[in-house]
Amino acid sequence: MRATREQVLAFRARASHLDAKLPVGSLEAAAHAGLQDSIPRAGVIGLHARVEGVQPDSWDDPTLCQIWFRGGADYVIPRRDIAVFTLGSMPRDREGRAEIETMTDRVLDVLDGREMRVRDVADKLELEHPTAIRLCGRSGRVLIRWNASRIWCYGCERPAMDEEDARLELVRRFLRWFGPQTQERFAWWAGVGPTDAAQTWRSIAHGLVAVELDGTKRFVLKKDADSLASAKPIEGVRLIHNDDPYLKADRELVLEDAAMRERIFPAPGASPGYIPGAVLLDGEIAGVWQRQQRKVTIHPWRDLPVDAVEAEASSFPVAGRSEAEVRWEVAG
Repeated sequence: MRATREQVLAFRARASHLDAKLPVGSLEAAAHAGLQDSIPRAGVIGLHARVEGVQPDSWDDPTLCQIWFRGGADYVIPRRDIAVFTLGSMPRDREGRAEIETMTDRVLDVLDGREMRVRDVADKLELEHPTAIRLCGRSGRVLIRWNASRIWCYGCERPAMDEEDARLELVRRFLRWFGPQTQERFAWWAGVGPTDAAQTWRSIAHGLVAVELDGTKRFVLKKDADSLASAKPIEGVRLIHNDDPYLKADRELVLEDAAMRERIFPAPGASPGYIPGAVLLDGEIAGVWQRQQRKVTIHPWRDLPVDAVEAEASSFPVAGRSEAEVRWEVAG
């Protein structure tokens, strides 16, 4: 089948729940394929874009948890799906597995049943590279808590799910939110090696449909083929951070203008002075936003529905003593 850019973006927006906000409490559905939380409070902002009634502490809801995923990035995921995002990205080779399990054993030995700051655990382990502690995220036996200023870790029971089942579910979730896609992009997103990615991809090949997009060959789950073919653009305003799933893959597809793309995804050393997010209007990026505590500045690229944008910005679930404030900055 063939798909247009508009169909793909509409499919992804609807699959990731940006088309209509889910009812209050639907946090697991909103985090189905993981929400990156590396930028302070990005996870709760991702929830806010998808669910009604999100609160500043919704990231810490009992139905959710935080892990180190894809190269050690902080992610908010459904707690019941720990196995999918941890064991699902576990390497198959013996050496790689041994390195992860050894690090996990050492971390758990230091924790001794407690929750501790990651920095303190790394100091006790005397690691040459403190970030190496993040290896244990793939074991499924160590979870984290990151409140935008400090990060803690604590142990948990190893999930009972079979590793191969976890790998298959992980690639299905990737295709469900990011499809149509390629094996190579799955390897990048999941943080797994090309050999592992190829083996997992082959295991679901019978459930895929080839899609031609701008002259490239991609794949979508068979069960999603009709939804892709019939996808219609979404309507409404959403404010999403620049690590949001909607922006995570295919940046050139999401935003075709290279100059504008640099404003959402600034190159290293070329930062505009703040971490930007995107103003999404009817599925297309129509501006940039920035936030300092509860103060949000909107940089529109074209006419925007002021009331709708300000309603989204002023309701950001960010705790603070100051009142929410929205200001507009128009170039020129």
